[in-house]
Formats: sequence, C-alpha cells, structure tokens
Amino acid sequence: MLKIGIQGDICSANEIACHEFCKRQEISDYEIDYLISSENVLSALDEGQIDLGTFAYESSRGGLVEETQVAMGKYEFEKIDEISLSIEHVLLGIKKLPRENYSKIISHPQALKEHKEYLQKKYPLAELVEAEDTAIAAKRLKEGEYAEDVLVIALKNCAEIYGLKIIEDNLPANQGYQTTFWFLRR
Repeated sequence: MLKIGIQGDICSANEIACHEFCKRQEISDYEIDYLISSENVLSALDEGQIDLGTFAYESSRGGLVEETQVAMGKYEFEKIDEISLSIEHVLLGIKKLPRENYSKIISHPQALKEHKEYLQKKYPLAELVEAEDTAIAAKRLKEGEYAEDVLVIALKNCAEIYGLKIIEDNLPANQGYQTTFWFLRR
C-alpha cells in the first residue's frame, strides 16, 4: 500500500486533489497521511516516511502558494503530475449573525488572499486571521476553539462533516477560481 502525504487535513482541497491524482495514475491501494503543510510533506518525502506527496502550488487569483515556495527551496523531489481543480469556498459558522457582529474570519492564507477584497467589503469589522489549513479552521470552530462570532473559509463539505452552518456560499471569487496541485515523489 502506498502512503501519500498531503498538505491539508480531512476535508481539504488537497485531499480531493490526492484522490484525483490516484485516479489519473491508476493507484487504488493507498492511504493518506494528513501532514498539513508543504514543509511537512517534503520533509516526510525526503526522509522516506511517505511514498508520494501532494501540495497546492498556486491559485488563479492568489498566485504562488508562499508556504510551498519556501518549502520547495529546501528539498529535492520530482513532480510526476499536476492538476488544476475548481475550488468552491464557503463561509461557515456556528450560527447566522448580522454581518457586523462577526469578529474574525479565519482560513489558510491563500484562501484569505483569494477572497480578501470581498470580505473587507462585506465584513469590514471582521479581522482576517490565518490558519494552517481551511479544514483545520472548520474543525477548530466546531470544537469550540473559536468564538461563536467567528467565520471560517472552507470547502462546503466541511459543513456536513463538522456540523457547521453555511453562512454564505457562492462567494464572488469562486467564479473561475482554480488551484493547481502537484503530485510528487522523491
């Protein structure tokens, strides 16, 4: 069985990309190791802890993923495939509040960058706060690590998995928004 390390957690875009890569590469016997960051993926690949890895390389509006670029400069690896996927982020919360009552919007830096203009217009009082992964932000909200007046940007399926409410979907930046993922080996 192949062990594949991904940048992200359960319910992340990287998990979806991993499954897509495996279909394209006709890999059926694999398990995912949720390593959260590009650095962790490349380190585990370098140390032989995983057989393959995947991470987000760039997004259509946010450009190159900074954490990935930094990590790539530290390790040797071979890119074996690349895929671009349409990403549909939503705003998730514990409960619906008037927009001015949300204090923070938390997500991965790339998601915040993608939606920043819209968020600043529609939620001008909410502080934009970085988390290491969109899915982890949703998980933390559900587990009570964030207050009820916090929103997270994540994939729609996180609402069901973590029992959160979709406060807003069809975010304007979703239109034409694609993320490019790389599939790697040592």
